[in-house]
Amino acid sequence: MDPLNRPRARRLLPSLTALQFFDAAARHLSFTRAAAELSVTQSAISRQIRQLEDYIGQQLFHRSTNRLILTSTGAEYAVAVRLVLDQA
Repeated sequence: MDPLNRPRARRLLPSLTALQFFDAAARHLSFTRAAAELSVTQSAISRQIRQLEDYIGQQLFHRSTNRLILTSTGAEYAVAVRLVLDQA
């Protein structure tokens, strides 16, 4: 609760880190290559993407053993995220 005893509002936007990680993964279609670009672990990318999917309530990627494919929602979101990051 805040000092005025109001409940905290849910964040209106996902974290910038999650958006940057998603953008790299969407461009590379690989968590491993996104991790290499951003100098983080593949696991860090995977966790941020999962949190982002939970936040927006939509799956962004179809995952298989050796492939990563954007869902239609993921493809649309990738365009929107790229526009936002290009403005930042």
